[in-house]
Amino acid sequence: MPGFKAGGPVQSLANLIVTLGNEYQFFVVTSAFDVGDIEPYKNIQLNSWNELKLEENTVNVFYAGKKIDYINYHQRLKEISADYIFFNCMYSYRFFLFPLLNKNKLFAASQKLIISPRGVLQHGSLAVKSLKKMIYLFLLRKSKLLLGCYWHAAAKSESDAIIKYFGKNCKIEIIGNVPKVPLQFITAPTKQVGVLRLIHLSLITPVKNIKQLIQVSKSCKQLIVVDIYGPVKDADYWNTCIEEMRQLPSNVVVEYKGDLQPSLVQATISKYDALILLTKGENFGHALFESLSVGRPIITSFFTPWTNLQQKKSGWNVDIDDPKQITILLDQLAFMDGILWTQYCTNAHILAKEYFYNQSNLLTSYSKLFV
Repeated sequence: MPGFKAGGPVQSLANLIVTLGNEYQFFVVTSAFDVGDIEPYKNIQLNSWNELKLEENTVNVFYAGKKIDYINYHQRLKEISADYIFFNCMYSYRFFLFPLLNKNKLFAASQKLIISPRGVLQHGSLAVKSLKKMIYLFLLRKSKLLLGCYWHAAAKSESDAIIKYFGKNCKIEIIGNVPKVPLQFITAPTKQVGVLRLIHLSLITPVKNIKQLIQVSKSCKQLIVVDIYGPVKDADYWNTCIEEMRQLPSNVVVEYKGDLQPSLVQATISKYDALILLTKGENFGHALFESLSVGRPIITSFFTPWTNLQQKKSGWNVDIDDPKQITILLDQLAFMDGILWTQYCTNAHILAKEYFYNQSNLLTSYSKLFV
């Protein structure tokens, strides 16, 4: 923090600190730059510890500059003397590979090393630049750098992926991500018959499947409005999305609204009928949960933990390999009246509250990991 452009992994870690801050003291080592930014965060000290207030918790954060002083970095890591080292990534040299390559110098044998993949082993994520990633994972396994490490999986599907790529002897704890608190009360939108107002909120990458969303909307007969929020992480991919947007008929309006600060997410989602995310893979999906948490149903693929949505009348799971059916569904939803839509909104909120309050044992679960 205050970074947010990396998406879910940042939110997951922030929520974890807020939830466990009374039980554990956290030190965070991260970049001084948000994703894609050329200027560091304001009002911070580079390459040194900063005290940061996160709700009621005080967190010590080391903001590393682009040209990192590895001797200083080495000293700062050693001086923490943490009981647990929690890696919130797998692809970073500075924040994953460098510490592992130097683990005998940096960490004592008593310090427990925990790796949280944060969705990067999901099929959809690995499908992008797949050869490069598969070679990396193969070499990582063969290097034996991960021997003795423990794993945090946010869902069974992520646990299965860890075993697939790193072996059945991996020590894994499956613990759901820490979500935001759902709103106590919700107000359903004024749903107009023949109109569907959707929000898409994610990083702009091929995994999030925005291009297909635009393509399936193109054939809709009803009035479909889609507002896209999120940082552009893959400019080439986004340019192909823009080309698709230029070919839309007059009854389909798709606009890019830019970045959205985390503090504004719930209020912004509340302005729409539903959130749509035709993702190729999520280990949790914070945007999906935040939509449910404000009483907005979700339209998403089967590649998330949020399944059986139709059965719960809180949203709709769609087959992203069947674009024609997605188009038909969007037209059907546009034609749904406000009374039935309010029922879906109510059920969406119930689903979020059930998930959140079923996570009341999170402290116990993470205590199993942090032992």
